[in-house]
Amino acid sequence: MLNPLRRALLGATLLAIPLLTATPAHAADAVLDQQVAVPAYFLPSGDSLAYWNQLNTTASKPGVLVANVANGPDNEAKAAYASALSAAHAAGIKVIGYVDTGYFGTTGRPENKTRLGSLAIEDWRAQIQSDVNKWYQFYGSAIDGIFFDQAQNACGPTAGSQTWVDLYREATAYVKKYHPGATTIANPGVSPDACFQDAADILVTFEGSYSSYLNRQAPYLPAAWEADYDPKRIWHLVYDVPDTTALATVIATSKANNAGYVYVTNDVMVNPWDQLPSASYMSAQVTAAKGSGGAVPATPAAPTASQVTATSLRLSWTSAAYPGVVGYDVYQGGVKVGTEANFTPAATTFDVAGLSPATSYTFTVKARDRAGNLSPASGALAVTTAAASASVPTVPGTPVASDIGPTSVKLTWAASSDADPGDDVLYYDVFKNGVRELSLPGDLTSVNLGGLTLNTSYSFTVRARDTTDRVSAQSAAAAVTTTNPSPITGATAAVSGTNATYTAQFNLPYTHYHVFIDTDANYQTGWSVNTIGAEYMIENNTLFQKTGASTDWSWSVVAGVSPLVSSANGLYQWSVPLSALTGTGNTQKIVFHGTDGSRNDYAPNVVTLTTS
Repeated sequence: MLNPLRRALLGATLLAIPLLTATPAHAADAVLDQQVAVPAYFLPSGDSLAYWNQLNTTASKPGVLVANVANGPDNEAKAAYASALSAAHAAGIKVIGYVDTGYFGTTGRPENKTRLGSLAIEDWRAQIQSDVNKWYQFYGSAIDGIFFDQAQNACGPTAGSQTWVDLYREATAYVKKYHPGATTIANPGVSPDACFQDAADILVTFEGSYSSYLNRQAPYLPAAWEADYDPKRIWHLVYDVPDTTALATVIATSKANNAGYVYVTNDVMVNPWDQLPSASYMSAQVTAAKGSGGAVPATPAAPTASQVTATSLRLSWTSAAYPGVVGYDVYQGGVKVGTEANFTPAATTFDVAGLSPATSYTFTVKARDRAGNLSPASGALAVTTAAASASVPTVPGTPVASDIGPTSVKLTWAASSDADPGDDVLYYDVFKNGVRELSLPGDLTSVNLGGLTLNTSYSFTVRARDTTDRVSAQSAAAAVTTTNPSPITGATAAVSGTNATYTAQFNLPYTHYHVFIDTDANYQTGWSVNTIGAEYMIENNTLFQKTGASTDWSWSVVAGVSPLVSSANGLYQWSVPLSALTGTGNTQKIVFHGTDGSRNDYAPNVVTLTTS
């Protein structure tokens, strides 16, 4: 989903099993039941607090909201968010935490680097897992799942490869192992390849404007697999929808497009998710999204289990006729652990992972029609997972710390081994001060770990985990104390030909890197910041011009300018054509700034640039 000031078949064996004899309702009898799912990218304070209160009212209440503190959970819990998210959860709204995946760095673009400035898949994996942990650590039971933004839409870099989709399957598995029943959502923003159907519980297959939704062209064309897939696994996001008449058209179109989740707003770019539509607009949307008709499906047969291992199994059950049944909800005990499309005429299957060895579980299934009618639960299947292996892995080597920075450290350790035939080390669990922080693939023996606090001491250990979930003892501990540098140093500006260049060393990782530019050297005009009045702002790789009242945070994108030149090792350099920076004089006043949502750091001095 677009950042506030910037902009992204289940692989199962199908068994031929006869259909149930019950006659389902015809599709024409059932109007698709949708849930409104809101990207709530507005603060739970000040004027925006009214949006959060509105979300919890009966008429405007969505089924899902995505919370986004600072392109993720930020580095500390926020009291205002704790209150708002708890209230939304208590009101029956499913609360999902935002996590940026940056396409796992696979685009190669500088804007898709981690907060530590890396494009490496391994570093993205570590940041994603850390952000997932923080959502649950900060807001506990108010969090119902994770939203993976900027998701890839291709299976892999080459034909036949599933390298990229496997990264999202792994991220989903990580969430579900440690938070059973959690919902995962991946947002490619367009229809992904069919391989993504098991990469998350819900896929955002459209994110765009009203005009592009009603006249879908590449890359927004729907994929063929969406037409008869489970609608409760498809979400469409449409902005710049001017009024309730247009809203009704979009909702009707989204139903025809088989999207079980939808959000429509009259908000516009640069950030169409930074406010909530009026109460009447939201009420009209919630009402229009509701389903009707249909019939309660017949009770499915009890599932059977196959491919049972110590940590996973496959459920299978006889499919009902489609479109009378469009999907199934799967329950582990009393907890809903997923949904699956109807695989008819073959058996429908569902893979369950994250289980414990030699443990008894019960599973049931409910059938669902387009209108949202649910069948009674099937008979229960009781199944016991296989026993763990005989031997635990050997203890990993003591981690060695290097590249210690203000918020990060690199840890390296000697590999473990497993003595059991056919078994191997599947994961390394990295612990920070005794609490699991990461679960890394067993072929990795190093990690760049971020999200630490300046000038703080930590203890890190590692343990090995095999394919049956048996774990080694934890390694001996590595003691690390982070550094405490000046946040922003070396701020300069110069004229180079017809461009102005701005350079500064940012010694901390931020989500937003800013250059505020006062082009008339008058602090009384523009955005007031650190003794200047800025008519322009560079944020990361976008140039903005101040609009509206000087007291309002209102900016418009300056088209055709991509100012970021380089950012290696935190040394940021931007270049902007002087012709794009209009002003009344030949002197600029410049302020460099970095923020991660918690910190707001400025270069110690205002920089002056004479442009002619």
